Amino acid sequence: MIKDKVLDFLFPPFCVACGRSGEWWCSQCQQEVQLLNSEACPRCLSLGQHECSGDLPFAHVWAIGFYHDPKLRAAITALKFHGTSSLRHSIKLFLGARQPSCFPADAVLVPMPLADKRLKERGFNQAELIAKVFCECLPQAKISLCLKRVAHRDPQSSVGHDLATRQLNIKNCFEAVGQVPKNVILVDDVITTGATAAEAAGALLAAGAESVSVLTLAIGA
Repeated sequence: MIKDKVLDFLFPPFCVACGRSGEWWCSQCQQEVQLLNSEACPRCLSLGQHECSGDLPFAHVWAIGFYHDPKLRAAITALKFHGTSSLRHSIKLFLGARQPSCFPADAVLVPMPLADKRLKERGFNQAELIAKVFCECLPQAKISLCLKRVAHRDPQSSVGHDLATRQLNIKNCFEAVGQVPKNVILVDDVITTGATAAEAAGALLAAGAESVSVLTLAIGA
């Protein structure tokens, strides 16, 4: 975009992870991100072999990396809290060769919506931006804005990491609008306990979705 080129000229980019000049998220830092080798458990978000007692409602949970990874976390933080929309190109390059496989052929990407208050504060929804980047990397993907956030609550990060507490904090925050796709993939930047995505999935399943999966840049606290 012309606007981004002008801003890059006036304010030369530097890597948000290491400070190297020339790119908003440099290729070296992208290469150093530790990637997940498998899907997370759709019931409890655990990785690897385990005894599962979770009851999250997802069909699949895909994440590209770990939120504790400083290289990936720096990019997510810059995108989410500082409005660094110029990171879109860097994230697209990062995702180009790293998108998950096994997507349902008729799956539709649904970005996690923000409350109106937070959307006005940030000026954009980072989940919608990420969904658009995924869509550019996945030729079969489509985007639907069939989910709306109808209540503003305290950020989940401010109420701790207990699943039950987070479920209570986010309860009744989402509403399906319009025609809900059969197979939905919720898109967000991070999944931690799954409470927010599960509440959103509940609204979509109640409105006619047959399956809801989750796709994020990172997993973990």
